[in-house]
Amino acid sequence: MPARATGIAFPSTPLVRVVGSVVDVELENSAREENIDHVFVTLDARLGTPVTLSINTLSFRNRVAGHDPRIRLGTLRWRWTHLPPRGLYPLGFFDYETVELLENVEYHVLDRAGMEEYFTLHCANCRLVEAWGVPYQRVHPGIHQIHSRRASAAVHEDLRGRDGAVRFYFDDDQRSELALLKFTGQ
Repeated sequence: MPARATGIAFPSTPLVRVVGSVVDVELENSAREENIDHVFVTLDARLGTPVTLSINTLSFRNRVAGHDPRIRLGTLRWRWTHLPPRGLYPLGFFDYETVELLENVEYHVLDRAGMEEYFTLHCANCRLVEAWGVPYQRVHPGIHQIHSRRASAAVHEDLRGRDGAVRFYFDDDQRSELALLKFTGQ
């Protein structure tokens, strides 16, 4: 049975894809600096309620295990000719390995502040966001696990075909940018 949150029925697939315009971007806030590891992007996907993307800005689990907590960000750029329709869609499979077989992805290590800046700037300037990930429910429906799900230095579970990512669509030159996120050991 699909998960329900504020009247939205999530597809019963392990992954979903959402497309919407940015309503808000919020950096995670905590009295304990070491607990901050996300940026939250609220989208209007024309579902009647917002959808929140929970995007990692570092790996809390890697830091606790004594590994490098920084995220490796890979980006691919293309031109778009049409925009995907807004909405929430079931997704059966998304894997970085497939993308990396087709495209040469160069990953750059960014600290938390660099990741926050990247997502804040891209969200402020884009026309539309498309994201892949695992659905969850809180105050609003949301998507998390927006990163590679392969085994890492701190997480030994190796989930193939269940990766998440974010694509930004810009009016400037009809450019799109796909953001792929990996942790240490992936």
